[in-house]
Amino acid sequence: MNLTEEQQRIVAHRGGHAKVSAVAGSGKTTTMVARVRYLLTQGVAPQQMLVLMFNRSARESFAAAMHDVLRPAGLPLPEVRTFHSLGQRLVNSFTSRGALAACTLVTDDYRQEKLAKGAVRQIIDQDGGSEEWLSGENMEGFLTFIDLVKSDTMPAAQLFSALNLADRFAYFIEAFKIFEAARQAANLRFYADLIHEPVMAMLARQELADWVGNHVDHIIVDEYQDINEVQQQLLKIIAGHRAQVMVVGDVDQCIYEWRGAKPEYITERFQHDFPRPATYTLSYTFRYGHRLSLAANHLISRNRQRDRKLCISFPANPDTILCCLPEKEPHPLLAILREMADEGRSATEAAVLVRMFAMSVPVELALLEAHIPYRLVGHEQVFACPEIKALTGYLHLCRGSLGEPPPDRRRDFIEAMLTHPHLGVKREKISELAAVIARRPENAAELLLAAVSPDTPSFLRKRFEQTAETWHDIGKLPASARAGQLLDTIIRKTNLFDYYRNISSRLSTAENRIKTCQAFVRFAERLGLAAAPFLAKIETLQQPAADPAEDSLLITSIHRAKGLEWPVVIIPGLSDGSFPLLADDHDLAFDNLEDERRLFYVAMTRAKEKVFFLHPPDERLARRTKAGNSRYPRQPDGGQEFPASRFLYEANIDVSSRLGAAIRQGNYDTGKAITAQDIEVANRYLAAVHSPIAPVQKPAPPARQAAADAGLSISELAEGMLVQHPTFGPGVVTRVLNRRRGMVQVLFDLHGEKTLVTELARLQPQ
Repeated sequence: MNLTEEQQRIVAHRGGHAKVSAVAGSGKTTTMVARVRYLLTQGVAPQQMLVLMFNRSARESFAAAMHDVLRPAGLPLPEVRTFHSLGQRLVNSFTSRGALAACTLVTDDYRQEKLAKGAVRQIIDQDGGSEEWLSGENMEGFLTFIDLVKSDTMPAAQLFSALNLADRFAYFIEAFKIFEAARQAANLRFYADLIHEPVMAMLARQELADWVGNHVDHIIVDEYQDINEVQQQLLKIIAGHRAQVMVVGDVDQCIYEWRGAKPEYITERFQHDFPRPATYTLSYTFRYGHRLSLAANHLISRNRQRDRKLCISFPANPDTILCCLPEKEPHPLLAILREMADEGRSATEAAVLVRMFAMSVPVELALLEAHIPYRLVGHEQVFACPEIKALTGYLHLCRGSLGEPPPDRRRDFIEAMLTHPHLGVKREKISELAAVIARRPENAAELLLAAVSPDTPSFLRKRFEQTAETWHDIGKLPASARAGQLLDTIIRKTNLFDYYRNISSRLSTAENRIKTCQAFVRFAERLGLAAAPFLAKIETLQQPAADPAEDSLLITSIHRAKGLEWPVVIIPGLSDGSFPLLADDHDLAFDNLEDERRLFYVAMTRAKEKVFFLHPPDERLARRTKAGNSRYPRQPDGGQEFPASRFLYEANIDVSSRLGAAIRQGNYDTGKAITAQDIEVANRYLAAVHSPIAPVQKPAPPARQAAADAGLSISELAEGMLVQHPTFGPGVVTRVLNRRRGMVQVLFDLHGEKTLVTELARLQPQ
């Protein structure tokens, strides 16, 4: 095995625990297999080793790689397990000892969802809760809460408080208790229980923990940045005081927060639970070239919840090209695919990665119009989205054509309309009412009113009356108006966006619904058609096509793409507000900004040869990136907004491209010195690769900018921005308190958090 010096040091680690911080594409599997081989050759018995993975796919991949290396050398194979398979073994053992009840393991989602709905239904019936609690958005939130409780050791009420969930979701706590009682009464065990139940049993009974711990000498854990509290407790118990634990991970790829993963496990918690570990770094990526490494480093260096490693491209890597393209019509994706076809490349060599599936809507519509096959993995296709079904149904209502679609599709439209926004009654009642309206759609408003009985609660009666009035008003809208205008009016009349925000337990869920609707409206506005021809147009786009060919384009989420790679990666929808995801007031908490930045880092580092960043037109982006200025141009309230994602600024793409090309060529013309406003990361990279290229320099400031020494103004500051104070040193803006008064909070590396007045603070960008 050909190993780098970094890999060799890790493989030969001796004595004690170890933490390996690895960059994207750094050959972790190769290193860990070599480590296992080394331990075996040093006389460690295979049964004294345990390798832990986070999912079955990773386990199978590692086991195959280990087999290929160890078998030819005549070496035995140690045990490779996932956390859940290890939990299953403990469940079986504890059950036989009487420490846990015998239960049936259920791995399909349906049974868990059914129990969860039953728990929420019981609260609604007993305590007069809202039927909207059973909506898809709310049930998604409750199921996520269940998983978070099972990923931790806190009681549900304590975790709810720690998560800072809105008070309107307080019913989650009691619903969880009912869910657990129903699960145990039915003798069921779900996937998350495989770890949670034995860990909680061992924490409650020390003799169980003593029986489980101290059986192996070496434990190796892959993707440690994805660990959660219950898995950490399991690892501690198994290791005991005997095992030497080596964890391998990348804090910059910690993107599964909703499963309980947190950056602090790898940055702080490991050395707390496993004292005095040796620390190693896998800094070389074997996936992409210097340009992308530089851009990724520029971006992620702004995070504070990380180590200070650099991602460095191995010399033999491809020269990865970075392209920023404005999302204008025709959609730039079509030109990208044409260029690939002209080069003789298949669409399977590319992947479209989205922050939210709402970002796939413009992409899908462009592909459908161009008759280009694609595969959407992880979400329903555009016209199957319930919110788009609802808007389509409202357009039919507007032009009096709700009776034209075939009966099944007509009921689909009406059910979507009755649940977007939700009418507030049981699902069965919605289906019955939809069937009634589908038979007489011309009398929809009257049928809504007729569905109210004398014993209908007053709040439901009012909702039916308001819905009937809204439908009546929509039916009176001029069908000759353009569809885009009609959709805007429909959204306002139904208060659809407020409904999404009010019922969703997660910002991303609400914003995904809203931005899906907005993308559909923009599509209608671009076509400029009245309701009838627009409906006819989308009908043609929905015509069943042949199954997507094997060479069709993949569209999927960034979360699903983690651990994968493609020659070409396309990241659409890069507007500030969508990525990073912002609420309407454009406020973003410091920790959330770091979460979003890690997600962007994962997306861009999936590429090997090209990465395309698709963003809304932004007049300052090219100008600032060319100057090497990575500060996002935040404007005061009422000022001009700059729509491109701040992450495109922070990645310093132009400087990264120019410097990366120069490093690869090795003969950069020193007479054309590279200058940039932000130079620290670039020069650290030059030093790391031992390049003879002269350091990047800051341009001489014009005389008229001498006043800039006074420091950054409040309009230039934003949460997450790295700053320098003349007394307190380096820090990060954690909160803009008051823009009018110029007050901010800054967390300094050495002096803690301070509240500052910007006119006096003389803050400078780092």
